[in-house]
Order: sequence, then C-alpha cells, then structure tokens
Amino acid sequence: MTNIIDALQARVSSPKLCEPGPTRPQVELMLRCAVRAPDHGRLKPWRFVVVEGGGRDALGELFEKALLAKDSGASEQKRDKARSMSLRAPMLVVAIANVTTSHKVPVMEQVIATGVAVQNMQLAALELGYGAIWRTGDMASSSVVRNYFTLEPEDQIVGFLYVGTPVGEARPPVVQDLGACVEYWS
Repeated sequence: MTNIIDALQARVSSPKLCEPGPTRPQVELMLRCAVRAPDHGRLKPWRFVVVEGGGRDALGELFEKALLAKDSGASEQKRDKARSMSLRAPMLVVAIANVTTSHKVPVMEQVIATGVAVQNMQLAALELGYGAIWRTGDMASSSVVRNYFTLEPEDQIVGFLYVGTPVGEARPPVVQDLGACVEYWS
C-alpha cells in the first residue's frame, strides 16, 4: 500500500478520463473505503449511485431535462453539453447525503461525512491506478435531478465522482502556503 501521507500530498484531480474504468470488484473496494469515513452518531448518511455503461446515457438525458426545466429555450449546443456531461468518464458515482434532521448530530456534519466518503473513494481510485475528479455544478442542486433521486428537502447531492483512466500526464500538485490559511493559538 502507498504511504497515506504521500498519497494525500500527491492527490490531484484528473479532468480528462477514458476507458478502462474500474472493475466491479474495484468499485466495491472503493465503496468499502468510502463507508469508513468518520460518522458521528453512526448515522451512515451516505447513499451512492454507481453509474456506468448505458446508465451514463440515462443520466445524460436526466441532465438535459434538468437544463430544459431551467432554460426551456436552451440551444442544441447546451443540450448536447448537458447530455454529454455523464460521458466524461467510464464510471461515475452520485454521492448523496441522506441526512437525519431529528438526530443530535447536525445536518452539516452528516453532509461533511458524506464528503469525506467521496474523498476516500477518490483516494482509493488513485491507489487502484485510476484518475478521478469530483464535480458538483448546477446538476447537484437541480430540482429535476433531486426529484429523480427522491431526495428530501434537507438531503444533498454532495457531488458526482468521475472515475477512469487519466488521459495524459497528471499535473503536479500545487503546494499551498500554510501561512495563508493556518493560525496557531498557544
């Protein structure tokens, strides 16, 4: 196994992905890593929808419907773009936070736990030799998409994790100046 600290510091998103994608056993391994995310209250707020094969076309049609609900006069170019969004990788995972509002654990913490689960999946994908990119955008908040996935008002689509074989060389990670975001209280 790769050193975790090295893997975290080397992590970058892969915006261009192609075949092959992960196999079913690899996807299940990624999902097993996802559900190891910290989960205060053991609520397991996450729900994952794995989209591959023809499911990507169906998701693209859903994205087009969402676009048309927002902009009924959308150009054919915008409609094509919406339909093709789900084809950016051989596999994607819709990550949903199905939150429990009646619990002492705040909703925000449940959403964050789902986000950490997505990060775990992304790191697992990288360990397996794949690239990944986590996207949100308009589709994550679209009422058409939310209704399709039968979300309650407080539930959230945390993101769409695209996974596949990276195209080209990975760009080097940008090293952030910690002085710009860290302060110490002593």
